[in-house]
Amino acid sequence: MGICGSGKSTIAIEVARAKRIEMLDADDFHPPRNVEKMKSGTPLTDEDRAGWLQALNEELKSRLDKGDSVVLACSALKQRYRDVLNAGLPQVRWLYLRGDRETILQRVSQRQDHFMPSSLVDSQLEALEEPVDAVVVDIRLPIEEIVAKALAEL
Repeated sequence: MGICGSGKSTIAIEVARAKRIEMLDADDFHPPRNVEKMKSGTPLTDEDRAGWLQALNEELKSRLDKGDSVVLACSALKQRYRDVLNAGLPQVRWLYLRGDRETILQRVSQRQDHFMPSSLVDSQLEALEEPVDAVVVDIRLPIEEIVAKALAEL
């Protein structure tokens, strides 16, 4: 978890590859109206996120009920969002990709083919409630080090 541009998808792909499990990107579960809102530079509200978070929780439950393991890349900015995501799922563990504003802005401005504009970085930083129950990793570390820490500590 982490704000836009923190490397959630990249790290999730690598962790999933190392564990030989599936990776899900929460962005793929946003309803079209949320995507359009973000594309226009408008931050999502808690109401916008409610159904999305519930759908993600249900997807995780479905997969875990079948005995599958999964890595989910998701912003999960607030504790109440994380509470919805892991409701009824005591096996969920969190990796928080912590980054400073300048690094995030640089990364987001270099992305192509993504709906999240750099204008939303500040709103995500304002909304962020850093988790107290997560493995915390500095996003400036090399990808290999971040993945190694995730694999060792989760």
